[in-house]
Amino acid sequence: MQNKVVPNREYKSGLFAFLFHGKEELLSLYNAVNGSDYKDPDELEIYTMEGFIYMGMKNDLSFLIDSQLAVFEHQSSYNPNMPLRGYIYMADALKKYVALNHLDIYSSRQLELPTPRYYVFYNGTRKMADEIALNLTDSMKGEDAAERSCTEFTAHMININKGHSPKIMEKCPLLYEYAYFVATVRSYLEGEASLTEAIDKAVTECIREGILADILRGHRAEVTDMLLKEYDEEFHISCEKKISYEDGFDDGYDKGVKQEKARADEANQKAEILARKLRGCSEEEIAAALNISVDVVRACLAKAFEGQN
Repeated sequence: MQNKVVPNREYKSGLFAFLFHGKEELLSLYNAVNGSDYKDPDELEIYTMEGFIYMGMKNDLSFLIDSQLAVFEHQSSYNPNMPLRGYIYMADALKKYVALNHLDIYSSRQLELPTPRYYVFYNGTRKMADEIALNLTDSMKGEDAAERSCTEFTAHMININKGHSPKIMEKCPLLYEYAYFVATVRSYLEGEASLTEAIDKAVTECIREGILADILRGHRAEVTDMLLKEYDEEFHISCEKKISYEDGFDDGYDKGVKQEKARADEANQKAEILARKLRGCSEEEIAAALNISVDVVRACLAKAFEGQN
C-alpha cells in the first residue's frame, strides 16, 4: 500500500487548486478530460508539488489513477514553455513515485511506471482553441529536432474560459462554475469597477445565481484574497516584459533601435494603465496622470480585456 501525501489545502494555493484539492473534485476533472467514468475517489493517490519553480507557483495538482500519473496546472497567461515546465514537474513527480514505492532504478528488472499526462487548464484573455498540444521539441533548435531528440513531452492545453470546451464543462460542473465565476469578475472589471469591487460584485451575483454558492458563502474573504493575489501576479508578468536590444545596434540610434524603444514605451504605458485600473482609478484619472487622451486609455483597456466574456 502506497503512503499517501495529503494535498495542500492552504488558501495561498490559488482558487483553482483550492476548488480541486479534494479527491472527488479531482476525479470529476480527470473523468472530464479523459472521457472516463471512474466512481471511487479513493482510487486516487495524491501527490503534491508546491513552490517548485517560476514565481512560487503553488497551484499544481497531481495524482495517480489507473496506472497514469496526471499533473494538472492552471494558467491565466499563455506560456509556450509549458512543455518544459511540465517535463520538470513530471520528473519530480516520478522521483517521488519511485521513492514512495521503494523502487530500485538500478535493478536488472524493468520497472513498471505510470504513464505521464500533463494538462494545462488555461483561462487567460488570449483567444485560444478549445484544446491544443504543445510539444517540448518545438522549443529545440534545428528543424529535425522532433526526429533527432531523445525525448518528447507534450502539454495538453485546455481552454476553460466560459463558452469553451463544452463537453468537458458538461462533465465537470465545478469547472463550469469556476469558468462562470472568473468571467463574471472580468465583466465587472471591464467596466468602471476596481478589482476589489469587481470580485465583490461577482461573488454576490454568483451566490444569487447558485454558482459556487456554498464555497463563496463560506469562504468569501479567502476567495477575494486569492483572486487579488492571482491578478497581481498576472499583471506582474505582463508588466515585466521588456524589449531586447540585442540586434541592430549602430551607435544606439539606428532605425531599428528607435522602433524597439517605441514598442518598449508602448508596452510600459499599457502596463501602467492596467496597473492604475486595478488600483481603482477611473479612465479620466489615468489619462490625466499619464498625460494621454481618454481614448488611448479606453482602447488599451478594451484590448486588454478582449474576449473575456
